[in-house]
Parts: sequence; structure tokens; C-alpha cells
Amino acid sequence: MQKIIFALSSLVILAVTSCKSNEQKPAAVKEWSEFPTAISLDSFSQTDFVPTLENPFKPEKNTVYSAALLYAWDTITKLLPAGDIIDHDSYGNDFNFLRESVSFKNSLAKDEYSVKIEVDGKEIIAEAFFNKTLPFPVKMEKADKPMVFGGNAVNAFGMYGMNGDVAAFTQILFYDNDDRFLIKLSPQEQKHEVWLMKAMDTDTTLSAVVKRAKEWKAAGEKDAGNAKLAWKYVFNAEDILSIPEVKFNIVTHYKKLEGQVFFMRGDERMIETAYQRTGFILNETGAVAESEALIMVDTLSISPQKQILPQPKKLLFDKPFYIILKRTDSENPYFVMRVANAELLVKQQ
Repeated sequence: MQKIIFALSSLVILAVTSCKSNEQKPAAVKEWSEFPTAISLDSFSQTDFVPTLENPFKPEKNTVYSAALLYAWDTITKLLPAGDIIDHDSYGNDFNFLRESVSFKNSLAKDEYSVKIEVDGKEIIAEAFFNKTLPFPVKMEKADKPMVFGGNAVNAFGMYGMNGDVAAFTQILFYDNDDRFLIKLSPQEQKHEVWLMKAMDTDTTLSAVVKRAKEWKAAGEKDAGNAKLAWKYVFNAEDILSIPEVKFNIVTHYKKLEGQVFFMRGDERMIETAYQRTGFILNETGAVAESEALIMVDTLSISPQKQILPQPKKLLFDKPFYIILKRTDSENPYFVMRVANAELLVKQQ
């Protein structure tokens, strides 16, 4: 039986300080970016992975997306010799989202990831890898008191009162009120950016969220040019920015994709394995995201806003919010997370 095996490992690192090798520090000192032991997604009752931005998410659950699986699928379809996949009524929704999604394209530059292909008899193994380190200019401030998120006391960081060093790489892209705003953090490498978006949930897919973030950004650019609204887009002495710490390392199998049979001209194939591991850390030092995916295929026989008077802005990410990692020159993000509850946040000790 012919097998086509695809394995992809991807690593994204965003940091405010350069990472040092283990040889440069005593063994007893733990790196801030060290991931916890990988745990199965089955152990988390309030968190989901989605293979594409187009997959619907459950409002009550955390949702994690990485472009890794789509890069894997895109590569494996190019390796299949039988031609394009034929439409069929038997395909599940997750498989249709997987094969139709283009929202991962150009999310990373060609020199930011690599794909290795190995042919061993009837087996084809393709491995892709990307690694990004994005240090911020300075370390953000650690909160003196815990943040309350969903009734849980969690660690937080940000800017508590005016801090010129932090404000220099922190931009308010959109502000309506303290429950509707969009923040951009700019690392030293100017081709990448981190968006943090707090919003009352009306969207049901991460693709819709990304679209809305872009609309907010456009609206903010217009508002910033209005002298009466310009105060919303600068940090003042009484403004506060506070972000909860996030830390996890999760593995999962996409069970709705595994076992899926699909049809090609003169051939039938099946997805045997659709595996992904994603780790993410976000704290006052920086952010680290790591994702790897494996796919094995077998042959078978804005609404208008009212004017708001100047007031102190409390930019607290203490309710559901989104984390978007993207290149500045790409419409598509390579990592998106919806934080809906405190399951993946760092609890106050």
C-alpha cells in the first residue's frame, strides 16, 4: 500500500530580550521561554484547536490557530501525482475548510520557512520548519496586583501609567471604549507585528475576527486625523494597558480529519494522521509560539460610533480577547488565539 507521509515542525519566537543558549547560563537557571511539558488537548475542557481560520469556534472556549497545518496540507497536495482533488458529497466540513482555505498564504516570507522533501521507495516525507525571533525594544512592566479574568486571579503585565519606553513600540490602532479596542506591539524587526484585540463577541470564525481587526485599524486611521478624536490614539498619564500572562504546550489529533477519504482522478486517498502541537508563552518578557503538525495520507483501493469625550483609557484585557501575529506586508496572520477563559492563563501563586 502506497503511503504519503507529511511532517511539519514550525517554531515562532517573539521576545523582548534575545534568547541565550543553555551553555551561557547555569543549568539551574530556567529560560523564561521554556515550554511546559506537552499535554494532550483532551486534558483541557475549555480549549480547542482549529485547523483553519475559517472553522467556526465555540464562544465559551479558547481557540488556537497556527498556519502550520495548512502549510503541511498545501505541500502534500503538491506532492500528490494524481491531480486535483475531486468534489464529493462525502467530505466533512473540516476537510472542505482545509482544502479550500487560502488564508495562510504569504503569512510568512519564503526565507522565513523551509520545506524538506524525502522520497523513500513509495513513501514521500516532507518536513517544513520556520523560526522567528522578534525581540521588543524593552521589557514591559509586571503588574503589582493580579488581574481578575473570568473570576480567576492571573498574572498580568503591560504599562501602568505613562512609560515612554513601552509607549514607543505600543500603538493604539482603534479605540471605541474600554471594551472595544485594538493594540499593536512592534518588535525590533519591523516586518512583524503583534495585535491584541478586545471585542464583544459577534463573530464565529477567526477569519471574521481578523477581517474586523483590519476594519477597526482603517477606522482608527480615520479617527486619528480628527482633532476631536486624536486623544484616543495617544497614551496619557492616567491610561493603563494590562495583558494577562499566557502559557501552554498542547498536542492534539484532528479527529474530524483523520479517516477522511478523498477522491482524485483515478485514485482514492485517506488522511491517516492529522497531528499538531502548539506551545505559546506571553508574559512581560515577550512571547514565544511553537507549532508542529503532521499529516499522513494513504491510498485506498463597523457600525457608526458616537463621539466620546476625552477620558482616561483602561485598556485591560480582562475579558475575551484575541492575539494576532502577522507580517506587516501580509494580509494573513500565521498565529491567532482567542482567549475566552482563564484555562491557559498563568494563575496567581
